[in-house]
Amino acid sequence: MAFWGDYHTHTIYSHGHGTIEENVQRAVEIGLKEVAITDHGFRHMMYNVRHMDWKYMHADTQKVREKYPQIKIYLGLETNLSSRFGKADILPSDMDNLDLVICGYHKFVMPDRPSDMAKFFLPNFLFGSSETKSSAKLIKRNTDAYIKALEKYDIDIVSHINHAIKADAVEVARACKHYGTYVELNGKRVSMKDSDLEKMAQEGIIFICNSDAHSSNRVGDFSVPMAVIERLGIPFEQIANWEKLPKFRSRKKKGLYKD
Repeated sequence: MAFWGDYHTHTIYSHGHGTIEENVQRAVEIGLKEVAITDHGFRHMMYNVRHMDWKYMHADTQKVREKYPQIKIYLGLETNLSSRFGKADILPSDMDNLDLVICGYHKFVMPDRPSDMAKFFLPNFLFGSSETKSSAKLIKRNTDAYIKALEKYDIDIVSHINHAIKADAVEVARACKHYGTYVELNGKRVSMKDSDLEKMAQEGIIFICNSDAHSSNRVGDFSVPMAVIERLGIPFEQIANWEKLPKFRSRKKKGLYKD
C-alpha cells in the first residue's frame, strides 16, 4: 500500500533547491506514478516564479516528460492569496497553461490593493501564528478569503490551511468539498487542529497528502501527514492519492478526464 503521487513540489524556479528533472528523478526512484512541479505564484515578493520564466519551465518540463515517460508530470503553480476578497495571483489567461492549481496563504505577497496590506496581510503577519491573538473578526475575514477564492477559481488543492494564518478550517474544508477541491495534509507541517481534522473526516472531506518538497530528496516524503492519518484514524478512502490517482477540479473543467 502506498501513495501514488506527490502534487506539491518546488524547484529552483522559486525557492526550491532542485531542478525539475531532479524532482522527477526522485519521484521515479521511489516509484510514484505522478508528480507535480508547483512553484510559488507570481506576486510573492521573495520566492515567486517570474512570468518571463514560464516558457522555460514549460520547455524544461517537456524535455523531462520525454526522458521519463513512465511517470506523469504536471506543471502547476502554488498560487498566493493576494486579497481578503479571495483574489489570487493568477489570471484567467494563466489557467490554460497550468496542469494543476494549488492555492494558499503566504507571507510577503504583493497585496491586490493597499487596503489588503492593512486589513489582511499585516494583521496575519502579526497574529497569524497564534489562534489566541487572532480576533474573531480576523478569523472570519480569513475564512471568507479562502471561500471566496474557491468560488472565483478552479483550485485543485488548498495548501497548508492555517499555516501563518488562522481561519475556520472546517468551514474552508466544507467549501472545498462543495467545489471539488482537495484539502492538503502538508508534508512539512499540518497546522489544523486534531479536532477540526476529525470533524472533517466525519463529514467526508477528501484530503490529499503532499511533500511540499523544497529539495529533491524530500519528494514523496509523506511521513508528517501519515502520522496524522494514523493518529486520528482518518480513513484511507478519504485520501485522494492513496492507492489511487486523484481527479483534479481544473482538469475536470477542461474535460481532460474520459469518465
